[in-house]
Amino acid sequence: MSAFLAKEGCATVGFDKSMCTVTIDGARILLGAHIDDFVIACANRQVLDGFRARLLDAFEGTFEEALQHYLGCEVTRDMDKGTTYLSQTH
Repeated sequence: MSAFLAKEGCATVGFDKSMCTVTIDGARILLGAHIDDFVIACANRQVLDGFRARLLDAFEGTFEEALQHYLGCEVTRDMDKGTTYLSQTH
């Protein structure tokens, strides 16, 4: 995985090696990795789709569409308001 991220130009964010960022065609991608799960975010859908396709081409994986749960938290998005909330699941 490290070799793939380096090839893509990703750099770690802060001290945590599981958080990376890269700018492709002027669009910033944020990537969080936990064991074998990835959360990838980008405001440019075309850039996001291209990065995800390269990632899934390099490794066995599946695309789960919109994120609903991550690391024990429920993800709630309101696309009209442009908000995203995390809440602990029980």
